[in-house]
Amino acid sequence: MSNLILISGAGQLGSRYLQGMSKCTLPLKIFIHDPSIKSLGIAKQRWEEVSTKHSPHEVCFITSLKKLPNSIDIAIVSTNSANRLSAVKNIFQNTNVTHWILEKVLVRSLTDLNELTSIINLSSAWVNTPRRLMPWHKSIKEQLNNLEPFKFEVKGGSWGLACNTIHYLDLFSWWSGELIEDISTEKLDKDWFKSKRQGYWEVTGELKVKFSGGSIATIICNHSDEPVVIKVKNTNYWVINESEGFARKSDGAEINGIVNFQSDITASMVESIILNSSCNLPSLKESAALHKVFIHEMVEHWKGCGNPLDSFVPIT
Repeated sequence: MSNLILISGAGQLGSRYLQGMSKCTLPLKIFIHDPSIKSLGIAKQRWEEVSTKHSPHEVCFITSLKKLPNSIDIAIVSTNSANRLSAVKNIFQNTNVTHWILEKVLVRSLTDLNELTSIINLSSAWVNTPRRLMPWHKSIKEQLNNLEPFKFEVKGGSWGLACNTIHYLDLFSWWSGELIEDISTEKLDKDWFKSKRQGYWEVTGELKVKFSGGSIATIICNHSDEPVVIKVKNTNYWVINESEGFARKSDGAEINGIVNFQSDITASMVESIILNSSCNLPSLKESAALHKVFIHEMVEHWKGCGNPLDSFVPIT
């Protein structure tokens, strides 16, 4: 009997989820939904690139959720942030979902965040900030000394601070075991600019983050072509360059690794949920706590930059 999977949103990320499922050993029946026939066509092409005629999986490309069965084992919501809440509501109206995987940034306002967390069972939903699943980042975590607070820094050029900061917030929270207490946007630039994704905006500058155990993170994005470098300091000092694949300790020790593609980690993620009802991604409850502080501060900064009537921040 096949395990029933829904992918809501057949764009760039949704199609990579689909490709990753070709590596699952458990038989899957996958419904990939998007109102755009063009997006479904791209997803179909990408599936055909990795699937074989002996694949145990069945894939259904649908433009209407009314074609779903009465229940789904896992619903993956890979739409953009503007449509995330409505996508979840539409899924609820058409099928019963046992487990959820949600993409980030979850939503664009605190109102939507509160509604999202009120309608999904928090114990059976996870948010895809996937460094927690990656062997390299697990190895780095094992070498970090949590006996005193950390000083974290992320710095680089043109890496998308507004849409990608949540990845680093989750990474540092996981590494330190601390919650986020405050984010200062005082040093963010005032000039927001259009991102590559239509309808969304980006910003450069610096965020300062305070954690519950005394750790501090400085997150910097500028308009340069500098690579993104992560620095971690407490009793030891680490420099991590993800693009070059090294984490180097101050005593010369080095851990090499890679940032895995979504298509490389989807299979183990899905099978862990099916077999064990668990996943090493942050739970929706955990991630929503990070999102709550982040979204609140970004909304306020956006409003203060010439958008006083907006109740949301246009990031994805």
